[in-house]
Amino acid sequence: MKKTGLALVLICLLAGPWVLTGHAAKQTPLTRVVSSGPLITDMIYQLGADSHLVGVTSYCTIPEGKENKPVIGTVIQINVEEIVRLQPDAVFASTLTRVKQIQALRNQGLRVIQFDNPPDFDTLCGMLLELGTLLGRKQAAMDIVETAAAKVNLIRHTAKTLKKRKVFIQIGIKPLKTAEQGTFINNYIELAGGTNIAGHTGSGIFSREHVLKENPDVIFVATMGTATKAGIAQKNAWMKFTALNAVKNNEVHVLADDSVFSPTPQTFAKTLMVFFSHIHPKAAQDLTSMEIFHE
Repeated sequence: MKKTGLALVLICLLAGPWVLTGHAAKQTPLTRVVSSGPLITDMIYQLGADSHLVGVTSYCTIPEGKENKPVIGTVIQINVEEIVRLQPDAVFASTLTRVKQIQALRNQGLRVIQFDNPPDFDTLCGMLLELGTLLGRKQAAMDIVETAAAKVNLIRHTAKTLKKRKVFIQIGIKPLKTAEQGTFINNYIELAGGTNIAGHTGSGIFSREHVLKENPDVIFVATMGTATKAGIAQKNAWMKFTALNAVKNNEVHVLADDSVFSPTPQTFAKTLMVFFSHIHPKAAQDLTSMEIFHE
């Protein structure tokens, strides 16, 4: 895709419903911040702003070769006294940070900026752009969004020309848990040219009987971290249902990648291609030969 095409993608993206909130409007960049969310921390590192990061949770991932940061607690339970001691310009809080602790930080005179959990790629990009502006890395954020959006939109537009395939994704065992509408995972499936057979569920609970009735073309078993063996065991369990189209055509796949559950714009684009390669393998093969998908 030509540079002008990439610029057009970014302009369209910036015109979306999540244009920067008041958090990032015309202010001096923050230089000392604490992150209480792994996704927030990942984005800060991708922006090259880790020198501004003075505190993280025990669940945050520090890239190999990077300096360890002071730990201020878990995603849910933060240490208010430790955060105050670090004297940050602001605390970036996730939706899992307890309301009482956020109020305790504010009572200490600290600025707390809370980020909602983005439900899809567009709002995810909006979050990165806001962080980039807050940290004085707006151009870096725009470059990342531009590159990721070009890949996502190419897959999106290609998928629209193809016949949709029925997809089921398992993200939990007891009870059988799946992804409903308004989630990243549902966004992956739809952008990749699939129809989520369980997208209408309000709770994400879905029985094997319902899966058999809907008879999906593709089944995904998504795991995190060290749960790959459990994912393989679940795949083997699905393979016993020989009447399923996904089983007949050997299209039951284990997705052992944390970015399925908590992506940044960069990792979202890569993971979307993984979904696309399983839902529409021939079309994905044609796309991966294009220069835009080469790092």
